[in-house]
Amino acid sequence: FLAGVFIVAAKRTPFGTYGGVLKDHSATDLAEHAAKAALAAGAVAPELVNSVIIGNVMQSSADAPYIARHVGLRCGVPIPVPALTVNRLCGSGFQSIINGAQEICLRESEVVLCGGSESIKQTKTIRNIRFGYKFGVDLKV
Repeated sequence: FLAGVFIVAAKRTPFGTYGGVLKDHSATDLAEHAAKAALAAGAVAPELVNSVIIGNVMQSSADAPYIARHVGLRCGVPIPVPALTVNRLCGSGFQSIINGAQEICLRESEVVLCGGSESIKQTKTIRNIRFGYKFGVDLKV
């Protein structure tokens, strides 16, 4: 008997414009909005989710190391449900789907909330460099 794996619904946030309205939203905030929309579109109650897996590379906000846990809790997934944050560089969101499918095939989970999220504006390299610095002003790293 082979377990079937189905993507019930998928949602994403829009690409923002340079310095636009999304610039102050963390990767966690963006993932929360997409996850809530996907659960609603698939008519999946958060209480049915057995696992949350979110891909994130940049760890661009204070809560990013625990992005999967935060997204699950913000969506109403019960506290005991495990959460896993994965980092596979440009393939982290896809890796979350692979991990979710593996959990289903291994019968560890029946419903897995998967996704990936980044906020390039909030990367830790040099804060706010996208919007420039005046010539001769020391950069704060």
